[in-house]
Amino acid sequence: MILYAAAALFAANYLLGVAVQFGLVDSRPFRWLHHALFFLVFASAALAVAVGFWRGEPYRWALAPVLVLYALLPGVRAGTFGHAALASLALLCYGAALSGKAFS
Repeated sequence: MILYAAAALFAANYLLGVAVQFGLVDSRPFRWLHHALFFLVFASAALAVAVGFWRGEPYRWALAPVLVLYALLPGVRAGTFGHAALASLALLCYGAALSGKAFS
């Protein structure tokens, strides 16, 4: 269940970032929202990985790399290729974790 919650939070933040990047949303009035969501995304991913290892869930190895990606993300300027690449790599990790076949 925590994996689905973590994935939903990630999806919301990812879509917000994409919408801002493509000019569909002007986030200047509520830039804090993206940062607050990122904190929740990071915390929920850490919890999902911890629970995954504790319970021996097959998704744990696919999701674990997002913690490294999230640790790197604040050091990469928003709106750059690097920021988008790190977020997109995280998207792939979530896809692998949710596939049910990841590293099982």
